[in-house]
Amino acid sequence: MTFGKPPPRNPFDHLFSDQPGGGELFRLITALGQQQPPPPPPTYMDNELFRSLASMGQASAAAKALDVFGLTPLLEPYTPHSAKAVADGLGIADFISLSSINSAGALARLLEENYRSRRDWNDRFAHWQRPASVSEEGTIERAAANVRAALSASSWLVDQGLELCQQGSYFNNTNVRRDSDIDLRLVHPAVNVVFGPNVVPQYARGALGYAAGGRKFGDIFSDMRAHTSAALAKRFGAANIVPGSKAIKVRGITGSRAMVDVVPCVRLHIIDWVSDWSRYITTEGVAIIGNAGWIYNFPDLHHRNGKAKRQNTAHRFKRMVRIFKALRDDMEGRGIAGARVPSFLVECLVYAVEDGYFLHDEDLYGRVRRIALRMQARLAAPDAERTMLEISGVKHLFQPGQAWTFAQARNFMDAVVTHLGNA
Repeated sequence: MTFGKPPPRNPFDHLFSDQPGGGELFRLITALGQQQPPPPPPTYMDNELFRSLASMGQASAAAKALDVFGLTPLLEPYTPHSAKAVADGLGIADFISLSSINSAGALARLLEENYRSRRDWNDRFAHWQRPASVSEEGTIERAAANVRAALSASSWLVDQGLELCQQGSYFNNTNVRRDSDIDLRLVHPAVNVVFGPNVVPQYARGALGYAAGGRKFGDIFSDMRAHTSAALAKRFGAANIVPGSKAIKVRGITGSRAMVDVVPCVRLHIIDWVSDWSRYITTEGVAIIGNAGWIYNFPDLHHRNGKAKRQNTAHRFKRMVRIFKALRDDMEGRGIAGARVPSFLVECLVYAVEDGYFLHDEDLYGRVRRIALRMQARLAAPDAERTMLEISGVKHLFQPGQAWTFAQARNFMDAVVTHLGNA
């Protein structure tokens, strides 16, 4: 049994009815569609169209109507001037400048987004926080097993004593659904020893047993890459192998095999002297020779610290990482500027939020927004760029050579907070 009037057949019928604002919207859209260049002054849009949309309390439907009738491109000349009118009319205190939105279509979608209900957000977050599905895990594990078999068939790689290890978002259990790929590092037993500023190398070598000399690292990497590429091409076909500056990529097959990145590297030991303890300490990682020289990473420390963070946050840390990665993809798909940042950066930003922010007893929307606001505040701190670290706790998050900048991180978090609104 139903009560009241049946819903209109056209979802936009009510916009053109006798309801308050309906006829006015029709008049404005019709007038807008008949405009010839040059367009009217920006105040026309500020004072009439956007306020009419806002007064209806139906920004979502109005934005869709503009898209349906193909009129959103006509908003382009006005978007830099209308941010305040939209913010005032819709009551969105933290509305970002419309100049950061790539198109009028994105503006329409953003208007709709700001009217997404809290329940809608919670439903999305409940889905986004889940790890890869069983079928996705199958394609990933199948790809990893095939790569392992291919490399095991190379006598040179076996004789060198190389070790194949997992790393990246799948290994850390922070990958989002429909993101079926896996990162593997192929580690040569050679050690690149880096001495800290307070260490005398010859003393440290003698005390710790490091022998000088041996093969040049350039030669080791050249041989590793050649033999690895050959072994992978033999199993998967040369057309499916894509050598990069750091990784050798194996193309995936939808529904059968995930994409794989194989990263050749050597072991890394960073030696420091702790005068209070009168002893050397060694930080272990991996070293890669890229186009710009050495790159130092610490995947095992990253993995260990991520697991500890998960325990300290009642198993919420990794769920939040998946949500923020999916939120980034959602924003990028809607054309919101600032959304395109690497997954690794997203994970590090979530990690930088103190444990207590994950532990409040609230719904998912409240928790996501609380963490986003704290991320935004942390990035706004005067010393953030200089002091923030990667999850490993060893490497600075913002430094030359990274695949992102501090400005990109700030722009991303500002866009996230705006995208979430205050439902």
